[in-house]
Amino acid sequence: MSTRLSGVLAPVVTPFAADGAPDAERWLRHCRWLLGQGVGLAVFGTNSEANSLGIGERIDLLDRLVAAGIDPARTMPGTGTCALTDSVRLTAHAVKLGCAGTLMLPPFYYKGVGDEGLYRSYSEIIERVGDARLRIYLYHIPPVSQVPLSLDLIERLLKSWPGIIAGVKDSSGDWQNSKAMLDRFAPAGFDVFVGSESFLLANLRNGGMGCISATANVNPAAIHRLWSRWQ
Repeated sequence: MSTRLSGVLAPVVTPFAADGAPDAERWLRHCRWLLGQGVGLAVFGTNSEANSLGIGERIDLLDRLVAAGIDPARTMPGTGTCALTDSVRLTAHAVKLGCAGTLMLPPFYYKGVGDEGLYRSYSEIIERVGDARLRIYLYHIPPVSQVPLSLDLIERLLKSWPGIIAGVKDSSGDWQNSKAMLDRFAPAGFDVFVGSESFLLANLRNGGMGCISATANVNPAAIHRLWSRWQ
């Protein structure tokens, strides 16, 4: 995981077959179309219904994606789960395949977990994966997870794991929170992606890297055009 991502990424929607299993062929067709529109692939994000997929299903889809000739360096799969061992397994597999980074939710079932617990969770995953190629993009989505990632937590993780903690997707819906992340961490090479293209231009003007937006599934070219021409 050496290539740092930038631009627009789509949290790729996951089509399902009549038996409830992921429809891999339709999924791959959609992935190819998105890449053709200029956007990267944040597979297994919230819009992808990642938490409706088993660990084996996610690994199988990733394997199929690479086997189909899609460049894993254009992908940021979601690998954060409630179970530490599942997060480690998914993350290690993404590193092995050469994905550019992983989008990592905190453990989200139990609420009210403090910064110390979240710091230990992320640190344990990093230590167990044990690979310098790992690039983690923290996934801050408190409206859904109900487990926010504070600025102090991000600062501590950056100090402990420089290079490995690569950035964040801020899906708080609060531009002032994104701006605070940019002001505090972007100068040190921390990549901020906003969770909606409505904040994309402001993010770019303040040193951000791009956006990871659900609507990129249906309007990718126009959002990519804003990113590529904003200056």
